[in-house]
Amino acid sequence: MEKHKENLKTDAAQLTAYARSTHYLSLAFYHIFGKKLLEEGYVDCSNVLKALGKGTYYSRLSSQGSSLYKLFAKSCMTSENIEIMLDYLEAIAGSLTRSLTPLEEEALVYWIFLPYTSTSTSKREKKREYLIAILESLVPDWAEDSGGEKEISVTKGMNLQEKDNIIYDADRCELEVIDAVSRYVKDISLIKQQDAASSLYFRGHSRLSYALLPSIKRSPGWLENENRMYQELIIRCASDFAQCQSHLEYLVEMQHYGLPTRLLDITENPLVALYFACCSHPEDVGEVIVLQTRAASMKYAKSDTAAILAALPVFDSPFRTKLYELCINGLSEEEDTEYMLLSSKLAGEVKSRNPGFEPRIRKKDLLSHVFIMPLRNNRRIIKQDGSFILCGLGDGKGEGNSLRSLRYRDKSGKKQVFIVGNKENLLQELDQFSVNKAALFPEIDDVAEYLKQKYSLADR
Repeated sequence: MEKHKENLKTDAAQLTAYARSTHYLSLAFYHIFGKKLLEEGYVDCSNVLKALGKGTYYSRLSSQGSSLYKLFAKSCMTSENIEIMLDYLEAIAGSLTRSLTPLEEEALVYWIFLPYTSTSTSKREKKREYLIAILESLVPDWAEDSGGEKEISVTKGMNLQEKDNIIYDADRCELEVIDAVSRYVKDISLIKQQDAASSLYFRGHSRLSYALLPSIKRSPGWLENENRMYQELIIRCASDFAQCQSHLEYLVEMQHYGLPTRLLDITENPLVALYFACCSHPEDVGEVIVLQTRAASMKYAKSDTAAILAALPVFDSPFRTKLYELCINGLSEEEDTEYMLLSSKLAGEVKSRNPGFEPRIRKKDLLSHVFIMPLRNNRRIIKQDGSFILCGLGDGKGEGNSLRSLRYRDKSGKKQVFIVGNKENLLQELDQFSVNKAALFPEIDDVAEYLKQKYSLADR
């Protein structure tokens, strides 16, 4: 091993030991890198690997009254000597007992790598190797502490590699960078040929950091008040729901207008997903997520399972929480009298919209998530080849409801990860295939916005 690599590993071990004794430093690395790395097997490290300056951390931290602003003062001269760095850190932050804010965590991690911030190739390479060494040292701690949050056991560590500022576990992920539509289409076609028995669906995220969750589960406040939002929108905008006949139709309409729901938008068209990965946050790395299910597992809009899960928002949070607890208590439906009582109320709500519904609800159905092919009675759904995943009460972690198990994996069990950079060029390519805002959002205001942008660019 080269001498500088040995030194970086030694420094990483020393930093890790310090992080264990301070907790806030380990938490900062966990929140910024570790959680995503454990859960998904990859994480965007552009905020460290691409950064070339101190930015505005000094002023932002000082305006918040954080003592960490001193790390970015001119008197704080960073060094590749780990002892000097830890002495600075101990003097400025060693007495901290509170949790750090997200800004403080971001600034602290950024500061750790300041000695390696340079345009020179050797400095950039050192920064990359140092980051990987630190993460390799911290992963076993995180894996032990995170319990059920981790996707798989990583007690033996990870095979961490880097590509385009993404650090990933090569034992769990196959990373593909999308740089041309033609190559992307070829890759997707190959996946379909290799697993013809599965139905593939796609979802585009404009930021790699986004979690694979329905919007209702992205905020504790939204989830707590799901029933209130559901009922109030219907009351305040009654005419907009006049044609809705089922709970699922209500949810689809709410999703259309941006209310957080249990629905996760997906598409059968990989080009549509690529558009959504590119259409916003142009400076950030995006992602196309490939999801798979057996054709026989696909549910239609009028299925009983869809009707049951879509009726959950009618009930308040204490009802849903209690129902979840009963679903995981180990008792069968027949011997659980309290469950039978609560589920009968849910069944009654379903039956009020679907008189033919058989009033028996299985516990496993309430905990599940199902692929739904909705009625194609919405112009946007038609244009986007849209479908949904409808999420139930949870997956063994309360209302967490991870959908990671639905992601496509190759025959070796590796997750296929499609990374999206160079968004502007990809959007131009997609436009040549009529995949653009005007095509996917047929409402007149969206078409007008597309035309304004198209012809303003022509003037340049």
